[in-house]
Amino acid sequence: MENTLPERQRLILKEVVDRYIRLREPVSSRMILDDYGLSVSSATVRNDMNDLEEAGYIEKPYASSGRIPTKKGYRFFVDWLIDLSELTKKERLEIVEAYEVQCLEVGETMRQTAFLLGNITGYGGFVIPPRPEETHLDRVVLGRMGSRTVLLVIVSDIGIVEHGLVALDDDISQAEIERIMEIINTELHGVSLDAVRRLALQDKSEGWYERPVRQALLVLGRLLERRSGKRLYFEGVLNLVSDLQGSVPDQAMDRFAGLIRAMQDEEAFVDEIYREGREKEGLVVSIGRVPRPGLEEFSVITSGYRPHGGVMGVIGPIWMNYGRAMSALSYIANRLETILVSSCPRGPSRGANNEQER
Repeated sequence: MENTLPERQRLILKEVVDRYIRLREPVSSRMILDDYGLSVSSATVRNDMNDLEEAGYIEKPYASSGRIPTKKGYRFFVDWLIDLSELTKKERLEIVEAYEVQCLEVGETMRQTAFLLGNITGYGGFVIPPRPEETHLDRVVLGRMGSRTVLLVIVSDIGIVEHGLVALDDDISQAEIERIMEIINTELHGVSLDAVRRLALQDKSEGWYERPVRQALLVLGRLLERRSGKRLYFEGVLNLVSDLQGSVPDQAMDRFAGLIRAMQDEEAFVDEIYREGREKEGLVVSIGRVPRPGLEEFSVITSGYRPHGGVMGVIGPIWMNYGRAMSALSYIANRLETILVSSCPRGPSRGANNEQER
């Protein structure tokens, strides 16, 4: 176990991992002595490194080289990172300013968050949106664009989730538009987006006698159907190309191609991320252990965010700067939680109206 290592070996192991992350070159016993000025001989440090190699924490890439960390060594290093590295004041300001909007468009916010994660960490950033079955309809807003065309905006309890044009068969007045909004918002306020989608696509007229209402509901269902298919926002792919350039070219291209294939299968990747962190809270670090072909040589750090079970994460090579990635991820997850909860003024609930009527 990591906590049973002698203190000097723990120090040496931390230095090997840290130096390799920073410099990407094997670490020798002489480098350890030069950095720390230990009051022991080079032979003693070599013996400690031999012990660490036998225990599976470090290895030699070739016979006469220094050592590099194994996945087990990276795991030790991550567990040791209790005090996460701090983002600079400028970087925190960039994150805050990026979210300065009055009512969020959820899809754009997810994409922007993935971009921020990639940009701040220098790796790949991804965001999995809150689950539709746990996100609830707040209201729909209809705007008359022409005699037979209206703009439909779907607002959930975390912001605007979709919008699109509704082409009607007959002319429609402003009064009729307001009537459509009143019916939908009264009947469906607080219902999960998944349930709204299924109801709207049932193609049944019972309870929705007005033809314009049925048409608006059909478009509502189709827009939510489109949204339910988008389960992953991934940005920063070029960062990973740059970070793999220090590897052997053929190996780097194989790793990159495998990563792209793994990320293209959005549904399988999302399911695996949820499975990995299903019973864990806070940051979850998987070092070459996400069981998806193509991710064997990558580390994935994830954090859940509220409300409604969303997940965001950073993906990079196993020699990534874990402290910086964990710090950025933790900060951005907390920031995103805050803005999603306070995104838009809420519409009145049906229950509240009924209470007033009584």
